[in-house]
Amino acid sequence: MAPRATQASQARRSGPSQSRRRRGADSDDDDEEEYGGMDYDDDDDDEGNVAGASQARTGSQSQADGASKKRAGGTGGLGPEEIKRRANDLVRMALFEEPRRQTIKRTEIIKKVLPENSRGFNAVFEIAQKILRHTFGMELVELMTRSERDAIGEEKQENGKKKSQSSDTYILRSTLNPDLIRLANKKNDKLYEEEVKSLRVLGLIGKEPEDQNYERPSGAILAWKSVEPLALTGILQLVLSLILANGRILPEPQLKRQLKSFHLYFNSKLPSPAFSSHDEQTLFDHLSDMIKQNYLDRVRVPMPGGAPVQGGARRKSRKAADEEEEGLYQWRWGSHAHAKIGEQNVAEFICEFMKKSWLEERLKLLGEDEEEERTTAGRRGKNAARNPNRRAEKEAELEDKADKYGERLLKDVIRMAGSELTKTSGNPSGPS
Repeated sequence: MAPRATQASQARRSGPSQSRRRRGADSDDDDEEEYGGMDYDDDDDDEGNVAGASQARTGSQSQADGASKKRAGGTGGLGPEEIKRRANDLVRMALFEEPRRQTIKRTEIIKKVLPENSRGFNAVFEIAQKILRHTFGMELVELMTRSERDAIGEEKQENGKKKSQSSDTYILRSTLNPDLIRLANKKNDKLYEEEVKSLRVLGLIGKEPEDQNYERPSGAILAWKSVEPLALTGILQLVLSLILANGRILPEPQLKRQLKSFHLYFNSKLPSPAFSSHDEQTLFDHLSDMIKQNYLDRVRVPMPGGAPVQGGARRKSRKAADEEEEGLYQWRWGSHAHAKIGEQNVAEFICEFMKKSWLEERLKLLGEDEEEERTTAGRRGKNAARNPNRRAEKEAELEDKADKYGERLLKDVIRMAGSELTKTSGNPSGPS
């Protein structure tokens, strides 16, 4: 009886049963076919296991037991096939939540992917990341906590390190090269012609511009217009830029004043986002959606000097009360903005926009000056032929000045933000 009990205990420690292995292998074969049959095993893990086994053999029995427990803790006792199968489940879960802009919590992953073995989370997460990056050009990234966002720009603690915190909340973001995305947004004439032909066959576009029931295609691989109105993306970028340029915190009255300079008001009508049941929405509705999606954060702050006197509050006008209520809110970046956009990218957007506007204005003035010179020379009876070489030299000189202007602007944005700018944040490598 003793040898039989020993064999049973060894079988339990050896991992899943043979039938379970067969089920995991069959499921894994299907997943490998679905994702191109790629091998996502990490050689480093094998090397670590070999080294650990070698140390266990040369050490005492207690050391061997400790090494065995450590290795089992990394995978939770899951075999390679089972890890791949569950990693594919995590990939499907992440891709399903992405169109809804939903976050994924660690507790949800454990509940749906690893309900009976949470110790294998790290191993499953690592393989899922490789599948997402190699097959879909995406990755899961852990969001910053509120305290981490609030600590951006503040002085470090006395020990020079910040407390390590974890939100245990993840979202998907693209890993595609920005140059590739930029190229995919350019119009391709051949692609445009093929799209128009297809829509005409379907009867959605007629020969005349007014004879159509469908928006004409852009001719680009990434058709942004068919997914989300560009105006909504531009407004989000504008609000993030205003917040960053005002020291990462923007009181609501100041936000309204700055938006007013762009002829934008909280009650301005905007197109509705994709898949919305409404034809239009207000600017404040759009900003509220961005708060729900964690791109923006609207924080209520305490009033200076404590609560107002009740008698005085009753005598205030409705307008004064509304203005006082607005003063209680501050706008900041949300966790999704830090993870998907990044302060550095927004600062570069500001500088590129301002640099382009500056250059266009200077080129316009240059053209006006040349026209005035030709007009003056014509009145005097002189030959005012245009010198193309001189024009090109002046344009090159203006472009060089525009680049230097953009560099100064970037330094100004950093100075106004109060500290060095952060790039896209998060921990794509997974939990520690």
